[in-house]
Amino acid sequence: MTDRKKAAEVVPLFTRRGDVAEEVSLGRPPRPASEMGGSLRSIQAVNLSDRPKALFVIGAGNTGKTTFLRWVTERLNEKGSKTAVAALDPENRELRDYFEGVQEPPSHDPVAILAWLERFLEFVMEHQASAALDFGGGDTSLARLAAETPNIAATMDEAGVSPVAIYLLSPRLTDLSALASMENLGFQPNATAIVLNEGRADPTMPREEVFDRTMRHSVYRAAIDRGAVQLWMPRLLPAKEVEDRRLTFVQARDAILPEGRKVTPLGPFDRARVRLWLERMEAEFAPIASWLP
Repeated sequence: MTDRKKAAEVVPLFTRRGDVAEEVSLGRPPRPASEMGGSLRSIQAVNLSDRPKALFVIGAGNTGKTTFLRWVTERLNEKGSKTAVAALDPENRELRDYFEGVQEPPSHDPVAILAWLERFLEFVMEHQASAALDFGGGDTSLARLAAETPNIAATMDEAGVSPVAIYLLSPRLTDLSALASMENLGFQPNATAIVLNEGRADPTMPREEVFDRTMRHSVYRAAIDRGAVQLWMPRLLPAKEVEDRRLTFVQARDAILPEGRKVTPLGPFDRARVRLWLERMEAEFAPIASWLP
């Protein structure tokens, strides 16, 4: 058995369910960005303008990773960007349902996915290209690569490509497992954002209250203390209606029917909600706009 196969068997992306336990009395959580000078734009983020970026979107299942990547990919398409978009989850690769040209490993075998990821990142560095990678909840390739090859972030930076880590969280404490695992493995890009997904929170409660346990947890606070940026992903009310129709957000907003498919467009109120969500997404992520490919 090769060393790579051994590593693939013993290095998980997520810690065991009990490894991220609830903590109490950890003091005040980080201030919401809305309190920092009255605007999200007051966040001091690393400026990555004019550099190719590799966007690593990481998190457990049902945290909003694919929704976020769909938004990112639509922005790329509108700009005519040639950024490579890749989906690596061995089980769920939904991006291809919305966009053409999504790169995927040819196999669902974890060892094969690891080898594919390594070649993909080498290509990105060699060609000074930008990329956006969707690491689904079932993926373990990034953690395995980090265990085999320490200082991935520094290696990519030295090669001229800036790694960007985006962690999506719901209010579940176990969602912190991915953040804990990758930080412990030394994957700590200077550009790291922790995105709290309002769409996974109880809409009858203030978002800060719903995510209070998460924001007070030592794993979360350690990442913030080292420079990670806290952001929020707004709630998209007709999210299910958009997903069921397999519409892009622009199609949903503008009542554009996908070519070759018969679907019912959203009603005027839901189209207005999608328009507002897109505007809010641009505003919420404005502080790290230079991090996005």
